[in-house]
Amino acid sequence: MRMLSTVPSRRGAALVAGLAVALSACTSEEPEAPPVAAEDSARTSDDGLEGEPGTGTGWLCEYVSPATLRAAVGAEAQSPRQLVTEDDEDSWVCEVLVGGPGEQEPAVRLAIQLGEEARDLARERAEAAAQVRGGPEHLGVSFVSPGLITALTLCTAPDAQDRGERIPYTLVAESLGETGEEATAGLRQALTEAAKRLDAAVGCSPSQALSDEAAATTGP
Repeated sequence: MRMLSTVPSRRGAALVAGLAVALSACTSEEPEAPPVAAEDSARTSDDGLEGEPGTGTGWLCEYVSPATLRAAVGAEAQSPRQLVTEDDEDSWVCEVLVGGPGEQEPAVRLAIQLGEEARDLARERAEAAAQVRGGPEHLGVSFVSPGLITALTLCTAPDAQDRGERIPYTLVAESLGETGEEATAGLRQALTEAAKRLDAAVGCSPSQALSDEAAATTGP
């Protein structure tokens, strides 16, 4: 059983609130309830499985579609569940678990992290990945490699008084199983929709992230 934070800080609560709005359902159905606090999502259900079921239409971590999960697993997923594994002032991480009681394994991970350190670590990992290429500009400075999508953007700080006060936000979607084209395309779509909702919730500027990147590259 994972050890999870159970008492979010004040700033963490602000981040969770923003992400709750950002990660509302991306289907045409009515939005599902937002991600719950870590202590709630860590509970074990009556069937002995850790985590919670997804939406009624099978979406997990709000943006991982059934098709994406099948592609990541390589088959129809057994007993998929969603579990918030990090929920603090600087990060929100949700994993899709598959497998029976005592055999659950993470198949897909979706993460949103704040700050320069998270950005630098994610960039280093993304640039070192096999077959990496540049991603879409609407994600900011982004990288696409088999089974891993990374977006480095700038969004309003959760506790900012000025909506223009932006800090680095890092969004990552990854498959912990299969990494073929179908899984990668599904992860890219999941991250795109998450980025749209995050922008609506707190305000983001991927174009500014790209401009800052260009300035840093061409500067003296």
